[in-house]
Amino acid sequence: MEQKSAGRGFLILSIAGIAGKLLSAIYVPLLKGVLGQTGYGIYVAGYDIFVFLIAVTSLGAQPAVTKVVTELRAMGNHKDALRAMKLAIRYLAVISIAVSGIFMALAFPFSKIINAEQSALTFMFLGPAIIFAAILAAYRGYMQGVEEMESLAISQIIEQLINVVLSLVFAALLIWVTGSLEWGSAGGTVGTSLGAIIAIIYIIYIYNKKDYAEEAERNHDPSRKRVSDKRIVKKIFMYAIPITLVAAVQNFAGVIDSITLGTSLATAGFSKVEINDLRAVLSYYKTLVYVPLAIVTALGTSIFPKIIQAFVYKNKKELKQQTSYSFRMMYIIVMPATFGLAILSKEIYRFLLGSSSGYNLLMYGSALLIFMSITTIQNVILQGINKLYLIIVSASLGLLAKIIINLLLVSIPSINIIGAVIATFVSYIIPTIINHRKIKEFFKVNIPIVKQAIVPTICSLLMTIVILVAKFPIIKVAEALGGGRAIIAIATILLIAIGGVIYLYSMIYFGGIRRKDLDLISPKVYKFLPRSLRKELL
Repeated sequence: MEQKSAGRGFLILSIAGIAGKLLSAIYVPLLKGVLGQTGYGIYVAGYDIFVFLIAVTSLGAQPAVTKVVTELRAMGNHKDALRAMKLAIRYLAVISIAVSGIFMALAFPFSKIINAEQSALTFMFLGPAIIFAAILAAYRGYMQGVEEMESLAISQIIEQLINVVLSLVFAALLIWVTGSLEWGSAGGTVGTSLGAIIAIIYIIYIYNKKDYAEEAERNHDPSRKRVSDKRIVKKIFMYAIPITLVAAVQNFAGVIDSITLGTSLATAGFSKVEINDLRAVLSYYKTLVYVPLAIVTALGTSIFPKIIQAFVYKNKKELKQQTSYSFRMMYIIVMPATFGLAILSKEIYRFLLGSSSGYNLLMYGSALLIFMSITTIQNVILQGINKLYLIIVSASLGLLAKIIINLLLVSIPSINIIGAVIATFVSYIIPTIINHRKIKEFFKVNIPIVKQAIVPTICSLLMTIVILVAKFPIIKVAEALGGGRAIIAIATILLIAIGGVIYLYSMIYFGGIRRKDLDLISPKVYKFLPRSLRKELL
């Protein structure tokens, strides 16, 4: 029953994650159309630093609140679980206000240090979003802890939709009023704060509508001794600090890219316009890779409470089952996405960005998605079993490797931003290997991380062959019809659909997808399949 809940939560969060990332993918070319590639590069330099600060103030907070809430509820202590959320909001608000104030105060001097003076206004405009994101993280941590995945998912879609629409509006408005790329890029960040505010309002509405305070009162075990505020806060920080350090280390890669692109390329003789253009090209690649990664993140979010519950109850069998399930589902998602992004990279760039410039980053760099996904699931498992400092060590070693490789390669004019992609690749391979070995030790069982990838890889290769065969005539027809963005978009979507059908059929035929996998998400999925496929399902 629990796993079925996890599967349904995964489906809901996956839909939200895909919707959010597709909005981001659509947003990038639209914002580029408003600001131009150079203006978008100015925006990216500021946004990379902001993402790091969000990691410091928020990304560690949500899973920490989830862990505390889940553990307290598992012991029947529902009132203190609710109080944990309220205490987290209070402390996160204070911390985020301090970080936001420092960030805004240092915006102009810091932008000079990283050779991105034009991004100073972007820093300033992003400051308030740090506060709202931190408060939102506390609310979402509670929603995840009580497994209210539907509301969690809707809040994510609302936040992203408001962000995209209002950011485009304010970017266009400010660039029209001022005629300045700096002000336009800053306007492109306004929706970040407003999206978070609307998402907070929505979650508060759901919280009141479902009367979680009454639920906590009703389900609380009266035999349980109340936990003091001090102890709850201590526990939140005990979990939050290492998770925050992990998030900070992982997201510091974006800061490294901003700094090395600004300093190394300037030293190599690149102009500010060229540097901002290259920042934009690197950002396009990251945005597209993160679309399928959103599904893996949703998978991790849905199984996280289950991992914690199994750990609290010392249920080793359930721990192993959840671990095996998460890795298998991860490969089912990631392998076709990796191959698909690689072989359709040029077409994806043409219809999304109107140009194939930089598509080679996605063609070669899509393999990064595999290691990013593995480490995402590994981190969820290790967080759930309280092996947080292992994640910090392995991620830090990967980050150190990235810094060294970035410094060595980015400054070489013929390599430039490709060096940043290579460095990121290495930075994920290192923790993947370390974490895998340690998880095997902790569980005292072999985790078939390679074996589970075999069937999805074979089916992805079959999918790739069919797409390559179909690609030549379809693209030739599209080009004969003028080769505009709309026509290329239709051709690309058609190729993706062909690939999807081939992958689904081959996965079912080879036993990569089973009847119970579909039932874990929803028994209704089985009914929508063609009769020929239903006969093949095990």
